[in-house]
Amino acid sequence: MSFSSEIKQELNKNNKLSNKEMVKYELIGYLISGNIDILGKNNIKFSTESDYNINRFSKLLSNLNINHSIDINRKNFYNKVKNKRCRIVY
Repeated sequence: MSFSSEIKQELNKNNKLSNKEMVKYELIGYLISGNIDILGKNNIKFSTESDYNINRFSKLLSNLNINHSIDINRKNFYNKVKNKRCRIVY
């Protein structure tokens, strides 16, 4: 397993999502990662080949009550966010 995969797996084990500020900051990290496509005013697409990343991203969105769906296309996972409240304010 690569160093990157080990880090992703270790981060995914952190299930302490009670601090909403930390959840927002982690989500912002995903949003600025370069794996995001803006599909419209209220739609974004996060794509990755890592099941750890998509699971963590999904947990963060769920924790902030942001509606989303996960689609699989070949080996890539896509997490589509459709929510008028998906704007993250920090």
